[in-house]
Order: sequence, then structure tokens, then C-alpha cells
Amino acid sequence: MLKDILHKFILIEGVTSVHVIRDDGEVVEGLETVDVDNNQLAAVISFVMAESKAMALKLCNDPLTLVYLEFRDYLLLSSPLKDQLFIVVIVKPSANIALVTAELRKNREAILQML
Repeated sequence: MLKDILHKFILIEGVTSVHVIRDDGEVVEGLETVDVDNNQLAAVISFVMAESKAMALKLCNDPLTLVYLEFRDYLLLSSPLKDQLFIVVIVKPSANIALVTAELRKNREAILQML
């Protein structure tokens, strides 16, 4: 089940939410430890991912693998899963980013099979 895989991310210290989002902004599935405005998150992330994909293709003609945004109180990691779907993980600055990205790589195929 998709929630079981997403739960692996929530168990990482410092992860506050993880969501699978369509590029139109619809949240497919998500888990959070703090209150997250899913509509706001989805709207912003879908825009950021679309622009990031376009920039990656324009600059190096390579597909996008990870977008990393740093804010004062949190960090956001987003990775395309397949056409029109991506995963977003929001973490506190104290979180182990290497562990989060390793989980993204390790669970990518399992997530894709669930979608």
C-alpha cells in the first residue's frame, strides 16, 4: 500500500510531511506530522516542478531527478516519479537530507508500482 511506503519517510527524524502530487496540483496520497495546507502546497509545488523540469531540459537536456528548496524553517525535496506525478518531502533543517534522498531512491520503484 502506498501509505505504508510513505510512512517510511515519516519515521525519519525531522520529516514533517510526504506527499505524492499530480502536476495539476491534486494530492494523490500524503502523510504529515504537522498541519499542512495541502492545497497551497500542491499549487506551489506543481508550479516549481514544471519550471524545474523545463529548466533541466533547456540547460542540459537531461531529465530532472531532484529539486531541493531551502527556506528558513524547512526544506523541501521533490522528485518526479513518472509523467504528471512527483513526490514531495518536507523536512526540518536538522533532518538528515542524505537519508531522505536515499529513501527516495530506494523506494522509487515500489512507489511507481503502486501508482
